[in-house]
Amino acid sequence: MANQKRHYPSLTERQEAVFTAVLQQYVTSARAVGSRNLAKRLTLDLSPATVRNVMADLEEMGMLSHPHTSAGRVPTTLGYGYYVDSMMHRVELTDDEQREFSQALKEVMIGGVNEVLDRAGETLARVSTLISVVLSPRMADGILHKIDLVRIATGRLLVVLSIRNGFVRSILLEISSTLKDEEIDAAKRLLNERLSGLTLGEVRHTIDKRLAGVSESSTPLIKLVVDSADHIFRPDRVEEIHVDGTRNVLDHPEFANMDQMKAVIEILEDRDVIMHLLEKGQHKMDDGVRISIGEELGQGSLESCSVVTAGYSLGDTEGTLGIIGPTRMDYARVVSLVNFAASTLNRRLID
Repeated sequence: MANQKRHYPSLTERQEAVFTAVLQQYVTSARAVGSRNLAKRLTLDLSPATVRNVMADLEEMGMLSHPHTSAGRVPTTLGYGYYVDSMMHRVELTDDEQREFSQALKEVMIGGVNEVLDRAGETLARVSTLISVVLSPRMADGILHKIDLVRIATGRLLVVLSIRNGFVRSILLEISSTLKDEEIDAAKRLLNERLSGLTLGEVRHTIDKRLAGVSESSTPLIKLVVDSADHIFRPDRVEEIHVDGTRNVLDHPEFANMDQMKAVIEILEDRDVIMHLLEKGQHKMDDGVRISIGEELGQGSLESCSVVTAGYSLGDTEGTLGIIGPTRMDYARVVSLVNFAASTLNRRLID
């Protein structure tokens, strides 16, 4: 359960029981819940009139809303927030669900990190029947292990960066054809002495200071690397977003309207929007899982959606994975699934 940080109305035992029943029935049916139907399902011995009065009180508190097209009520963003912050208890994934996810990642025997992340997103979307998003680690936080400088042709030099988490980046530079091999070796030794062990972000922003005092006339290659730092050490060269399961929106009645469905899919194709969604997290669980609900996302087209995310690690860098689905998603199960997926991905990337 999350640490409650926001202000919620104080509910009586009766109000909490009615609210819970509305939420559970709406999650299952995707239909606004009426008082008569709800009274039959409640374990409390309450008449439809009493239930209707309690639901009216919850609506006045902002916990429920009254859709114009129905006599029933549905939870609001505030109501869902109250549930995940104050009422939700984690559920255990089934053995089959855990086995499916673990086995899928084990099967990626050949390929790099991005192949593993692709499989993680694909499996997360399939098991959840929602949309999965996996953001590869931020390379700005990657720690530089080694720099290699390799002459590959007259006037061309390959700069190879080995990042401690296993990533390798190669950048081609144009150099003077008169540059000697001894000068290249000397520059490589100097760069490794002064830059190894720093993050790419630190190298990019402080390289001129860290190489201060080096004679430009004797080491023109060092000047070239300093002048090209924004190109060589920029963090966005390998950061990728993996989205899977977009067709799953067709299975949810919230997106039965074709215009609304297209709007959601268009947003999922916008890299900047997705990164913004993954960085948000209005509700934080004790294990680090974060949830943003409906209006909290700040995207009009996604007001009927929620995002559940968790971080994972690759060496010294961190990435994010998550699920996007309707606000009426089964949060307890989705939170458990996202947490398990992140933990399993951590173990697989260590291997």
